[in-house]
Amino acid sequence: MEPICITSRSNPEVMLAASLLQKKYREQRGLFIAEGVKLFEEAVSSGVGIERVYVSEKQKGTLLPIVFSALGGSRYQNVPIFLLSEAAFEKISSENSPQGIITVINSLDIFKKCTKIYKKDFESEENSRALALCSVRDPGNIGAILRSAVAFGYRSVILSSDCAELTSPKTVRAAMGALFKISLTVVSDFASLFTSAREAGRRVLCAELSERAVSLRELVPREGDVVVIGNEGHGIPAELSRLADQSVYIPIAPSTESLNAAVAASVLLWELGGKG
Repeated sequence: MEPICITSRSNPEVMLAASLLQKKYREQRGLFIAEGVKLFEEAVSSGVGIERVYVSEKQKGTLLPIVFSALGGSRYQNVPIFLLSEAAFEKISSENSPQGIITVINSLDIFKKCTKIYKKDFESEENSRALALCSVRDPGNIGAILRSAVAFGYRSVILSSDCAELTSPKTVRAAMGALFKISLTVVSDFASLFTSAREAGRRVLCAELSERAVSLRELVPREGDVVVIGNEGHGIPAELSRLADQSVYIPIAPSTESLNAAVAASVLLWELGGKG
């Protein structure tokens, strides 16, 4: 497992990695980057598809022993390791203070895309609680919500296709490895989630302020609940909210207008039964 040394910023390997900083190339290649030691270790421990690893020559003394040890098993023994000059590494890094390691991961191992959600999709989840995100646009919020979902024992998250991109560097950074530990589905017909969940005997709960919303303090959680979090500014569209079984709100001080979407999601996931 000898690292391949690269000094030029225009080397094809460097150009490949740099292209993954852009959404269109991530989608074309089915690859994305995870930057930092923790995300490298999380990717390895989760067994996701690692395509290659880039290490900064400046930090090779510290990082190469970590990389060699982590990739020593049979699954990753053929993963190429590239040792980049400081200038070449800066070209592919999106961090202000890079830790000197970037992992390229196969996005097909992380999530699936589909047109609709079907009844069988919920039946296969063995009645575990699920989280759904509708038009959540901030990648930092998406990442933080996924991190909370994993921490509180949720096994699947369904996202509308207009949510922030799962594999953007900001989402990956904010999720802190949660992307590798939970079932993620991006669906274009988000309304199908509501009808299919109810057909499978699940209760769909929309987190929102509305006339029929009940306080989180009064709601009795059930196994199989599907919690829906809406857009940061506009919430959940009325035509979708009408399809839900119940709306629920978090009681807060009158002097406070609202909670951040990620904070609200964390409170709901904990109170509705996610205890890790």
